[in-house]
Amino acid sequence: MNTTPEREVWDELITNSRRIRYRIKEFILRQGEPGNHVVIILDGQVKVQRVESNGECNVLAFRGSQEVLGRTAVLWRRRRFASVEALTSCQVACVPADVYCTAMARTALAAQAVAHAHERLLESMVVQGNGHPCTRLAFALARLAERSQGDARPDERAMLCFTRLDLSRHLGVGRNTLSELLKQLEPFGVATGRNSIKIRDLPALRAFASELEI
Repeated sequence: MNTTPEREVWDELITNSRRIRYRIKEFILRQGEPGNHVVIILDGQVKVQRVESNGECNVLAFRGSQEVLGRTAVLWRRRRFASVEALTSCQVACVPADVYCTAMARTALAAQAVAHAHERLLESMVVQGNGHPCTRLAFALARLAERSQGDARPDERAMLCFTRLDLSRHLGVGRNTLSELLKQLEPFGVATGRNSIKIRDLPALRAFASELEI
């Protein structure tokens, strides 16, 4: 199961939230908006993306169930750095900023939440870094698969729902290059569908990407 600093006050945050269901391609958070709430993904998968000043869309990350999003804008009282778009049907819990900040301050978890957000940012930097593209792809898929499993055994399969365009933008490679990289990962249990990727052997994939572990 995902472990985030918020787990200590999870029930309190959920109780004081408003639950909303989003359809595929609906925006859950929007870049540039004020940080007046955080969202907890109760089920589903999303992508985090940022549109740069030149109009280029950069896919920063993919997130799934039990992830907390939007905390940086809330804790630092800034506008949102990126948008969050639903990749599947998603149910989220919207927690007002004052409820979230009060709970985090009372339990002295705010610093841990910032550190956790920084760790997630570091992962994205590794994926988009200068390592071999095939290794970076394996690292990204392994981390996503681990989080999508919840309480499942590590040898069970995981299904990741995103397009090749999104994944190519995340890695900073062309779609043809991405297709070739995915083929190279087939011996490590990676199988692709039209808008999904199935991880059949997570331990093997994790071992292949081990040189990038952080």
